Amino acid sequence: MTVSIPIISEFDGTGVKKAVEQFKQLETTGAKAQFALKKAALPAAAAVGALTAGLFDATKAAIEDEKSQKMLARQLEISTSANDAQIKSVEEWITAQGKALGVADDELRPALAGLSRATFDIEEAQYAASMAMDIAAGTGKDLGTVATALEKAYGGNLAALGKLDPSVKGMIKDGASLGEVMDVLGGTFGGAAKDAAETADGGFKRLSLSLSETKESIGARSEEHTSELQSHHDLVCRLLLEK
Repeated sequence: MTVSIPIISEFDGTGVKKAVEQFKQLETTGAKAQFALKKAALPAAAAVGALTAGLFDATKAAIEDEKSQKMLARQLEISTSANDAQIKSVEEWITAQGKALGVADDELRPALAGLSRATFDIEEAQYAASMAMDIAAGTGKDLGTVATALEKAYGGNLAALGKLDPSVKGMIKDGASLGEVMDVLGGTFGGAAKDAAETADGGFKRLSLSLSETKESIGARSEEHTSELQSHHDLVCRLLLEK
């Protein structure tokens, strides 16, 4: 009986090679998919990060605005014995000046606080602050400088007003009263802030102020959500690092 034992003289590895190539292709596709996922996630993480930063910035602005309000309220209570209703009315007045004249509340509040210390009266302080805004617009000086000069004038140092407008130096030297000097300054600068607000530059300032106020409003509402958004941002970043 003859036994036939087939001897493999040639190995056909075509199938194996094909399988290896398919496996490599699968591996490459997975890598590409993972790379694409990272590329897609990075802009998402950046967007979340930008939104988080924006909300933190808005929240910070809202916190600073609240602090400014409380500082003015405290000064009004001390200097003029103002009640809550009066303080609210002052804040509404400040907002109205911002919309009409483009004067920021973080400029007007300190000026009004200082003038309330000098006048001990809310209405007089508002009158002086209005005068300060007009003089500032008419002379190009900043509101704080003008308000400080008016504070000194209410304290008896009228010479400070002469530095704002040299035309009143003579009458101050001759012993004019504060009321008389203020009348002259009112005639010279009255309405200057309104006129400045109606220029192109004034319109841009009012627009910028409106946007800032909107930002503060968003910040006041978003404070409770910023920590949650930050958590989402951190999660996205962590997932990217794990890839």
